[in-house]
Amino acid sequence: MIALGHKLPHWRHMLYYLAGFTLTVTPGKAGEAVRSVYLRPCGVPYNQSLAALFVERLLDVLVMSLLALLILLLRPDYVGLLMIAWCLTLGLGWFVTRPWLPAMLRSWGQGRRFGHQFDRLGRMLEAATVLLRPHLFLFGLALGMLAWGLEGTALSLIAREVGVSIAFAAGIGIYAIAVLTGALSFLPGGLGSTEAVMGMLLITFGADSAAAVAITLLCRIATLWFAVVLGGLAVAVLSLKGQGPASECKP
Repeated sequence: MIALGHKLPHWRHMLYYLAGFTLTVTPGKAGEAVRSVYLRPCGVPYNQSLAALFVERLLDVLVMSLLALLILLLRPDYVGLLMIAWCLTLGLGWFVTRPWLPAMLRSWGQGRRFGHQFDRLGRMLEAATVLLRPHLFLFGLALGMLAWGLEGTALSLIAREVGVSIAFAAGIGIYAIAVLTGALSFLPGGLGSTEAVMGMLLITFGADSAAAVAITLLCRIATLWFAVVLGGLAVAVLSLKGQGPASECKP
């Protein structure tokens, strides 16, 4: 929020961010937009907080697409699938960051029945352009690579504990492809599709069916469901302190 001109106490901002994880099991993690409700009493307009969420999701897709390329080190036969994903990702990223798009959306909204929705979308994209400035974009990309890379590394470590030896590059690539597939399926939290792809890829890399199921379940508990629990704890802390969504924003 600092980049958008808002200063909040770091601890409170962190709790707001974590609170969004309670609704991470929603299509495209759209439920994490609940952070906007927490931030509104602190003077952060909805279009700016939603822009931050939009940029976060865009960076997630770019990062996961990059990490998915690691699987090519071991399975070059997947190059066609990954190139298709990359073309779609880059095309979407190029389109939504065009400087003329916000003005065009707001122009479309004038005099139309649902014109206010186009206007809100245009304002959100205008705020997003601030967060997509090169230095902020590259910093966010680097943080995303670190965070998602560690989750992929966790998959490899879990596999080794189960008795399946998977290279770290393969583990990160498998995790990235599975999460991307789950996101593209638009199922809540990618449930079902992420697990299916992850299990299939684990079998491709030498795991038997039982081991693949065990690794997949443990990985999802350690990543997805741990985040949901963490979000619930953050909501509980905010509620105990009397700083829920409708509370006045104080240091």
